[in-house]
Amino acid sequence: MKKYIFYCINQLIDQYYLSPPFLDIGSGIGDISQYVASKGWYGKAIDFSDIAIEKTKQNLAMFRDVGTEKKSLFQETGTFKTIFLLDVLEHVENDNAALKKISSLLTVGGHALIGVPSNPKEWRWDDDYYGHYRRYTAEEIKKKSMDANLKPLVCWDFTYPVFWMMRRIYTRLKSFPKNIDQDKHLRTTVSSSANAWDIPLFSNFLSQDSIFWRAVYNIQFAFFRDDVHKGHEMIVLTKRTA
Repeated sequence: MKKYIFYCINQLIDQYYLSPPFLDIGSGIGDISQYVASKGWYGKAIDFSDIAIEKTKQNLAMFRDVGTEKKSLFQETGTFKTIFLLDVLEHVENDNAALKKISSLLTVGGHALIGVPSNPKEWRWDDDYYGHYRRYTAEEIKKKSMDANLKPLVCWDFTYPVFWMMRRIYTRLKSFPKNIDQDKHLRTTVSSSANAWDIPLFSNFLSQDSIFWRAVYNIQFAFFRDDVHKGHEMIVLTKRTA
């Protein structure tokens, strides 16, 4: 699914002329920054977690034009043309304040690309595992964005039907892991290094690039990307207009 997210990001970059400098908020292991840096982008990756920022630094070591810093969104003071906020907003208790802060960090005409879990009816134990506060409807995330002076341009699902079905099956077959701390802040802190889906041999098999997965990406993008009411995660491209 992560590779399909990159596929969608690439489509948005090409269609809406997204450009650096970029800010990757909640960088996790630095995979988003690494992807755009490999395309020649420059910018910064931040995360408040020691574990996450260390992994980000490792993965971005070869990219001298991408800085890394341990800090939260609310500590950032720079300005950027493109901001990535994937799998972050659902971890923030005051999401309205977070969106307003993001807007203040964008140049006029700049874009914020936001990825969030969608459809409250899709709440499963992995939401608790990762420390989520909420799932969003498309209408809700659009309204919250507009309230923060961010105009929604695109709202795409990136899970339905294949990844949505895989999650439905998996969360039925596997129960919530034992001995997991219930504190949401702690779950958020370790979420970049914790994988609810980790079944080593099976996961490695599914992660292999293949003609099958490339076909899945093309079919899902062509026929299902607008079905945000069906899947379990969506990506929203917004633009600061003033």
